[in-house]
Amino acid sequence: MMTALDRNEIWAQANELGQLILESPEVARFKECEQAMENDPEISSRLRRFRDLQDQLEKLSEYGTGSHLDGLRSDIRTLSQELDAYPEVQAYKEAMATVDELLQAVTQLIASAISEKSQG
Repeated sequence: MMTALDRNEIWAQANELGQLILESPEVARFKECEQAMENDPEISSRLRRFRDLQDQLEKLSEYGTGSHLDGLRSDIRTLSQELDAYPEVQAYKEAMATVDELLQAVTQLIASAISEKSQG
């Protein structure tokens, strides 16, 4: 029979799990790919421009929608396609998807364990 944990103990265990995930090969690969993009002046410049355009769109969208945003959306799409042409960006996206899959698998495992134990 398991002993009940208080909330602080659960947080400590969750923090430990988070640290294990942070030290995983999947996260290490993600960090490598992120660093490769940041070290490439052309990619990092385009990424800054991409983020700036996204921020502008978000701020302008707060005031409503309309055709005045179409040019901004088009610029974002074009820049996104240009970024996707870089192998470093593709590697980054793949690494991000792998980390996301790991996190989803952990979440599903936790949910499954809770579901099984609550039914038993």
